Amino acid sequence: MSAIDFHTHVQPDAAGGIAFQQQFGYAQPRRTGTPEELLPLLDACGIERALMVPWIPAQDYVQQRLARRPGEADALRREVLDEWSALNQWAVDCVAKHPQRLSCLVGLDPILMGESRMREEVRDKLAQGACGLKIAPLFLGAAPSDERMAGVFQLAAEHGVFVLSQAGSNGYGEHPAWGHPRYFDAVLRAFPQVDVQLAHLGLGAEDEVARLTARHPNLYVDTSARLHLLGRPGEWTLAEAADWFRRFGIERVLFGTNYPMILPQHALKDLDALGLDEQARELFLAGNAQRLLGVAEQATV
Repeated sequence: MSAIDFHTHVQPDAAGGIAFQQQFGYAQPRRTGTPEELLPLLDACGIERALMVPWIPAQDYVQQRLARRPGEADALRREVLDEWSALNQWAVDCVAKHPQRLSCLVGLDPILMGESRMREEVRDKLAQGACGLKIAPLFLGAAPSDERMAGVFQLAAEHGVFVLSQAGSNGYGEHPAWGHPRYFDAVLRAFPQVDVQLAHLGLGAEDEVARLTARHPNLYVDTSARLHLLGRPGEWTLAEAADWFRRFGIERVLFGTNYPMILPQHALKDLDALGLDEQARELFLAGNAQRLLGVAEQATV
């Protein structure tokens, strides 16, 4: 049975892939995170396609550089945004080289970019083959329900694409939990035509996610950074995971890994033990992702 990994952080080169992992606590990464590394790993697991998520903690980068170059805030903002635009461009170029194997999103920071630059970035990258938009509220200093974030969902509605967002009850460093699932209720009500994908099953706020999926047919969740932990002390058992999938609605759950931090084979190792029937298994591994990709392809034709 085929599968689609609907949440990966593939990087342009080994140095970038290692640095990306190190900023999130992986002191000695085992993988480089490049397409050249990923594609054979997908083949070995029977995964037909991966969704690349080009993203950087842009506001953090600006502040870190400002400490070394005080008084250059405007220049540093432009510098970091140019780097992000280059990463988005690399992603669509990579998809063009591997159209049957890779898809990608457009990474966005609506606050740092501003509406004009964000609108142009979205228009340009979607025209080149990107299939959706990506935000990480945890690093934006604003919840998805903040009026400064509305432009992301408005653009998704205009272009007929979905939005993938970081989600969870956790903060990170000095960042509060701006990605808590409770902040998405107003967004889902305001933009019922926009499909929203919450990463990591809404880590730590799964009860809220279940309430939201019951209320909003345009909400999906993905399993990135979760499946490899099943059965470990303090984590879900396999039976608990299967129960949560049912509570979310199996037609809303997307298979994702968070590669390169997580190997695809590790995310798939307990699949049989989850006890999903054939239809549920097909939806989880590929069918739900194909639905989102299909909507995006129709919208951008």
